[in-house]
Amino acid sequence: MSRGRRLVEALAAVASRYAPEDQKQKCALLENLEHRVIRRPGTLLQLHETLCFLQAYPDAATLLVLVDRALEAFGARVDRLGAARRRLHDSGIAGATLDYPFGFPMARWLVSRFSSEAEIAWPRFADEDRLDETLSLLATPAEGDAFSEGGMGWRQWLRVAKGGRRLTDLQLLLEVFEGTGLPTATRDWLFESLALPILWRPRGAGASRTLARLPWRRVFFHTGGLDRSARNLVEALRRPSPPLTRAPRALAEAMIEAARVAMATRQRELHAFSYPNPDDVLTADAGRGLTLAFIGILPDFRLPLEGYYGFLALKNGVPVSYGGGWELFGTLDFAVNVFESFRQGESAYLATQLLRAYRQIFGMRTIVVDRYQLGHESTEALRSGSFYFYHRLGFRPRDPAVIRVLAEERAKIAADPAYRSPVPVLKRLAANEVFLSLPGGPATPERRLRATDVSALVARYVAREFGGDRIGATRDSAERVGLALGAVHRAAWPPAERRAFDRMALVAALIPDFAAWSPAERRALVAVMRAKGGRSEMRYARRLDGHGRLRRTLEALART
Repeated sequence: MSRGRRLVEALAAVASRYAPEDQKQKCALLENLEHRVIRRPGTLLQLHETLCFLQAYPDAATLLVLVDRALEAFGARVDRLGAARRRLHDSGIAGATLDYPFGFPMARWLVSRFSSEAEIAWPRFADEDRLDETLSLLATPAEGDAFSEGGMGWRQWLRVAKGGRRLTDLQLLLEVFEGTGLPTATRDWLFESLALPILWRPRGAGASRTLARLPWRRVFFHTGGLDRSARNLVEALRRPSPPLTRAPRALAEAMIEAARVAMATRQRELHAFSYPNPDDVLTADAGRGLTLAFIGILPDFRLPLEGYYGFLALKNGVPVSYGGGWELFGTLDFAVNVFESFRQGESAYLATQLLRAYRQIFGMRTIVVDRYQLGHESTEALRSGSFYFYHRLGFRPRDPAVIRVLAEERAKIAADPAYRSPVPVLKRLAANEVFLSLPGGPATPERRLRATDVSALVARYVAREFGGDRIGATRDSAERVGLALGAVHRAAWPPAERRAFDRMALVAALIPDFAAWSPAERRALVAVMRAKGGRSEMRYARRLDGHGRLRRTLEALART
């Protein structure tokens, strides 16, 4: 083993230890590594991940200076690898390349921010026939035959269509899609269906995992070590939460930018980060250097019924986690993903603070974690022991089969503390969601109304009443519901609120007994529908959750 590799492994081993002698050892190892050439890509990647962790969880200012300096010089280390650099492809670190079939909003963002560093990786693209067919639809009708057999084909068409302008193929295709005139959702789906591999070489500050840290005024140093305790979550959620504040525009845009970089460099996307609403970003200082940013969605891209905020968590300015919370009638579906570099940190503390903030946003009474987050069809969640992470926080299964498996595993652990559940057992534990009831919520919720239940009701209603004519169903429902609720002067409303009312009218049209509703209940439903297109998803979710008559009606319809 080379001297450099031994130093890197020693640093990785001591990174999450915080005794005074450990701090000295970390600094000494960093000083030794500063000018040492590392030629093995795998060793260099291990050093990178350790440096990222130390930047988020430092224990002294002297250490942080060394870590920052090492990360700033990391791109040069990667360049020195020469041809071996290709083994760091898709790592998201400075100087390495990655490719991913980003959707239209993220591809457009990449081009706007990194125009010279993002292009289509044509050698990795195979479905040329689909591209021919798609471009023949998007070009003018007179150009259509250019893509048929014997025509110029899509490659030559792209060169000609640039008209001598200095555009990349990706820039041109985005321009073509932008000018289609198609509904935005249709345009974005059509672009995504091509699965164009977009090649990107992250470099420079704020454009890689390596240099993702935001400027931070006050660093929290872990002189007392890490807080890895799994507290009683119900008790933690009873206590006052750190105040949530609406981010000023500049801060909101910085958080959105950080979220997109964090996702793109890890070849991921999230709906809230693709269609973010900079006027609906909430932030909280959760202590111990942890800042939480909750990002709402532009009104026209919000979910049909649920309230939803995605989040980005930053530790001392370093993005360490992302996820989301989807709320409907007092139940929050919660998903948190701690980036792999930071999983030896304070994950339980992070999850607790996130849920305290979501409690402030939505006021939920029950929290559920979907089986995918536990490991169902998710190798990453299985490897990270996700089921037991949530179990330590107090989440419990309600599926009798899962309860039996858990009881067997707990007996084995009690008999042998070194025992670890094998992967097949973890898959069985992840067979169904887990839940946590909060004060005011049901002790053991057996059945909850889901957005999918309501969607099924709407689909049957459109088929039954309108013979599948969805345009007619939407138009007719908006008029009838507007008349029944007294919302007949909608032309004076803001456009986003009018569109939200029309979309939600198909849900409201399911209700058979508006005549029996009180005037206050009808006015409250109009307020709910308008709020779906308003500035804040938090306001919408609170109004929806407060409409008991609507919830009971939809629950009764779903049961039948």
